[in-house]
Amino acid sequence: MLLAWVEAVLLVGMPSAAWWCAASTAAVGLVAVLVLVVLARSGSGTDDLDAGLVDPSSDDRGAVVRGVLGVALVAAGCCALVAVAVAVGAPERSPGALVDRTGQTVSVEVVLTRDLADTDRSTTGTLRALDAVGGLGVPVRVVPGERLRAAAGSTLRARGTVQLDDDGTPTAAVVFLRGHPSLVPPTGLLALTDRVRQAFVTVTDGLPEPGGALLRGLSIGDRSGLDPATEAAMETTALTHLTAVSGSNCAVVVALVVAGCRAIGLPWVVRVVVAVVFLVAFVVLVRPDPSIVRAAVMAVVVLAVRLAGRPLRGVPLLALTVLGMLVVDPWYARAPAFALSVLATGGIIVLAPPLAVLLAERWGRAVAAAVAIPVAAQLACWPVTVLLAPSLPTYAVPANLLTEPLASVVTVTGLLACLLAPVWPWGAGVVAHVAWAPAAAIGAIARGAAALPAATLDWPAGPLGAAAAGTATTAVAAAVVAERRRRTSALVAAGAVVAIGLGVVAVPRLVVRATVPGDWSVVACDVGQGDAVLVRDGAGPVALVDTGDDEDELLRCLDLLGVDHIDLLVLTHFDRDHVGAVGAVADRVARALVGPIGRPEDDRVVEELDRAGADVRTADDGTSGTLGALQWRMVWPPAGSPDSGNDASLVLETMRDATCAACVTGVFLGDLGEHAQRRLRPIVESHPDVVKVAHHGSADQDPALYRQLAAPIGLIGVGADNTYGHPTASALDALRAAGTTAFRTDEQGTIVVSRSADGALQVWTEREPPSSSGSASVAARTMAAASVAARRIGPGPDQLAPEPTEGTHARQEAHARRRQDRPGAVVRRPTGTRRARHRARAVPGRAREQRPP
Repeated sequence: MLLAWVEAVLLVGMPSAAWWCAASTAAVGLVAVLVLVVLARSGSGTDDLDAGLVDPSSDDRGAVVRGVLGVALVAAGCCALVAVAVAVGAPERSPGALVDRTGQTVSVEVVLTRDLADTDRSTTGTLRALDAVGGLGVPVRVVPGERLRAAAGSTLRARGTVQLDDDGTPTAAVVFLRGHPSLVPPTGLLALTDRVRQAFVTVTDGLPEPGGALLRGLSIGDRSGLDPATEAAMETTALTHLTAVSGSNCAVVVALVVAGCRAIGLPWVVRVVVAVVFLVAFVVLVRPDPSIVRAAVMAVVVLAVRLAGRPLRGVPLLALTVLGMLVVDPWYARAPAFALSVLATGGIIVLAPPLAVLLAERWGRAVAAAVAIPVAAQLACWPVTVLLAPSLPTYAVPANLLTEPLASVVTVTGLLACLLAPVWPWGAGVVAHVAWAPAAAIGAIARGAAALPAATLDWPAGPLGAAAAGTATTAVAAAVVAERRRRTSALVAAGAVVAIGLGVVAVPRLVVRATVPGDWSVVACDVGQGDAVLVRDGAGPVALVDTGDDEDELLRCLDLLGVDHIDLLVLTHFDRDHVGAVGAVADRVARALVGPIGRPEDDRVVEELDRAGADVRTADDGTSGTLGALQWRMVWPPAGSPDSGNDASLVLETMRDATCAACVTGVFLGDLGEHAQRRLRPIVESHPDVVKVAHHGSADQDPALYRQLAAPIGLIGVGADNTYGHPTASALDALRAAGTTAFRTDEQGTIVVSRSADGALQVWTEREPPSSSGSASVAARTMAAASVAARRIGPGPDQLAPEPTEGTHARQEAHARRRQDRPGAVVRRPTGTRRARHRARAVPGRAREQRPP
């Protein structure tokens, strides 16, 4: 099973090799069969020989050989089945009609496979028709162009743009809908379950949060109303599986149905049939995620085995379930929910029993069993979870121990309330109030554990982190099953791996953090291809201008600077590379200023901040205020301006007076284009210390504005190896001509600007630029702010770096702007405009301060 799973992971990324792999594995299986036949015939020929002349050791060796060949035959058969499934399924996922129309706006017909709430950015569905081409069955991700609520099973017909998704992903394409689609509601069982779900939402809508949202999540998997703070707390404490309906929920449903059938005296065959019917209805009610499908399939297999009177063996049952799902849909292999469900179940089956026996020697059976299950599941899942969030949840096991009994109560009573809601709302409301109490307690436990010191410990990211986590998990598992005298060695090995993994991240980070100027004033966070700039007066309240689109990188930057509270959030405009990570900080924001709201996706960002308790207001050129000793005002857009998109970006200007010696002034241009920059020239009269370069250093700049500003420091938020050619040669030339030294997050990481006691500006960078000389990079670049001449500080790091030619990215630039203006929040970037990747930096380079030569 494991070999077939690995094969599926590889083949779905390169389906062209599937037939070759199927033929190869079939050949291996055929060879194994032939060898087994030969061995069987040779063995039967020796039956008449004198038993005294036969060496007993040869029989043992023959048994071993036959066993190995049998395993090889089974493995080859499984791999061949999976390879054939990939080879057959790949053409159906990428039909010619889809490939030919990639990037075009066409008529589409999509049947949703998951509910779409009006706050959702996207959902999944099946593409049934493209223009006049019908009969398709392509799994797609659907991005609506405006607010829309539709139930699973609904048919959407609209104009939309289709883009192929990356190879190996569960969805083959992304469909960006245009305008309001025509909607045909579901019928049959899907329509019935939708009415039940909506009735349950109505019954629980008035319950205090987060208990109400958690009740819906634990009962029917509806997580749409969960507030960002509770969601983040549950992620921190590894409790998100509670709101992802899976194996435990299926077990509860089957157990209740079988017990009820037994109570009324139904025979075993009828009990199994009734349980399967209820289980299928339950899966439709909660909507089929990979984890719930795995659990349901395994439950059906268990019932079938029990019906046949055969003994239950966990590992073969799990292997059969996984193989069956991979044969039906090999693209499950790369779904994180599927992997986590399988690994957690495997850990509980294999590791929990011996661990419980081991712990029972000191804690007793009941406590040992309760501890062993979450420990085994966490250990088995950790190598995969570190790929999703590279961390070690410190309080995961205690939090799971406290919440699992409550979760069972919520699941049972919540399901009862859900079933009562359409026929007896009052009774459903009473039951829902009973279920709310343990649901609220789960939320309180999650928040409380997440607020404890060191709730998560950072772990190396990527394959290295997964390998280290896998090594530690293997060592702990070995300690559980090993003899007592070898147990200590295995535990010491596991502890050493964990200590090294934590130290590889923590030590360099502590070193870097110790060198960050404590009196920083302006910080350009390295969040990839996006903007996130922190501003303060050197010691007081903090403002954040934009958030970028990478939550992990934004939180890393805030952690580096020790920022726990954001007094003012400024969202210059609503492109994903400026607001995509707002959910990571929504619960830290006191006040937020946003620009013109023109799309449904803009409203969703505002609503997310509202739900988190932020005071959200629109801003224009009449908005101003103070941030500690720092004064600020919006200089763009003009009130009532018809501009939209990039040219409607909020432009923030900060100013200082003589009483604020540590303040650093700045102008933050958002994604303002050249035309709007020219109109901005007569409005901005200051000569700031810092200019945040517009649009990541694109070619759409007004050089005269930068000459007028004459800022000594230019900050460019840009992703490494981005496909847009940012920053462009023309933008870098404009900064040089203005006497502005460019500092780039793609080359230098997070950039910190502060002012020394003698009034000079200082720039600290997380990394030295790759082409800077050693002697120049070790010392701090200090810029006196006394005169315009002092701002002309000579060659900056950008002059030493290789520059892209203007012609190579001109079309990319226009294409990128069109993409950013596309309505709808892009959940997965189309291949042609993928988000710029980050340079690997699990271990930050030595912090650098730079001084002028």
